[in-house]
Amino acid sequence: MTIRGTNRMNSLKTKAEWRKVMQQQRAGMDGARVLTDSSRIAERVISLIEFKRAEVVFCYLAFSGEVQTEAIMEAAWKAGKRIAVPCSRDDGEYMPVWLTPGEPLISGRFSVRQPATPYWAKPDCFNLILVPGLAFSETGARLGHGRGFYDRMLARLGRHVECKTGLCFSSQMAPCLPVTEHDVGMDVVITENAVYRTT
Repeated sequence: MTIRGTNRMNSLKTKAEWRKVMQQQRAGMDGARVLTDSSRIAERVISLIEFKRAEVVFCYLAFSGEVQTEAIMEAAWKAGKRIAVPCSRDDGEYMPVWLTPGEPLISGRFSVRQPATPYWAKPDCFNLILVPGLAFSETGARLGHGRGFYDRMLARLGRHVECKTGLCFSSQMAPCLPVTEHDVGMDVVITENAVYRTT
């Protein structure tokens, strides 16, 4: 399922218009459905060859309406992988820190959960990075919340990231999204129903 209303979809031109529609749509999602579909997405992630081969997975700590990632992280730890998550720096930007099972978390900027005591992660490679978003396209375009944190973080990590993977519900898939030169595209997009490879 994609955004409801073909005419409405075709009329969306700017990122601000898309964000308004996608925020409204996400706010109306049923909590039980979020958990059920998140479980199906987790199964698809865990089945990826990139996940199986990964030694380091850069994940995110989800908000209530986002694709939940706890099952993915548990599977990674069980397989002996290391997990990193975003954490705000003193300058307000985000970079990865290590996360271990049961580690205390605090609410950081914009209520984003992060480890209470950050240990900055600087491995040679993040084999797989899992990225949230308000919307994605099958070609790997991503619509964030408009602050640019993920795009700047991914740009800084650059060659240290092997596979950028967007996670979203099928209702967040868009036929096309406006992009700028600063937007970082995804190599893979995963919903509860499909895996879209863009490269």
